[in-house]
Amino acid sequence: MEPIALTASRLQDAALARFALQGFDATSMAEIAADVGIKKPSIYAHFRNKDALYLSLIPLMIAAELDYARSVLVGGETIRQQLHAYLQSIQDRYDDSFRVQFWMRALYTPPSHLYDQVMAPMHGFMDELEAIVLAAIRQSDLVPNAQGLSAEVLTRTCLGLIDCLQVELTYAGPAKFARRLQAVWAVFEAATAARPAPE
Repeated sequence: MEPIALTASRLQDAALARFALQGFDATSMAEIAADVGIKKPSIYAHFRNKDALYLSLIPLMIAAELDYARSVLVGGETIRQQLHAYLQSIQDRYDDSFRVQFWMRALYTPPSHLYDQVMAPMHGFMDELEAIVLAAIRQSDLVPNAQGLSAEVLTRTCLGLIDCLQVELTYAGPAKFARRLQAVWAVFEAATAARPAPE
């Protein structure tokens, strides 16, 4: 018999895939149990109900997303490449990962009856992500720039780019995502051009 914690983790993995592909309402506890190879009543030894199972995934997703951001956005001379890679990864990771597909669903279409319980930790996530981006920009050559934009303004701009690209991918698909990324990135590069050297 496997440890209780391992069974709970397997249930979370199965639920993650189901919620990502089907959404919350279309997923049943019986399907999740079958995916793990246990009987449906056995789930309740680990999670009170489907709501509790869903909500247990949110902190896991937040931790994974913040770890990913910290691994990519480190500042220094390659900050532009880092930021572009992070933005491009919105689609790349969405295509490759149930975790990111679930994440996007939770951000934009959480179960209506769980909205407040999902959004409260998401606000904390956004604050943490902002701090990561700000630290990376402060440790780079993006400031000073020709436009006189502060690290704080550039950080908020980056968060706006993340939001608009996630929305475009979610509602318009990968082709329009690529087109939007190209456009917003051109503007960001122009906005962060180096200040001309004095003559």
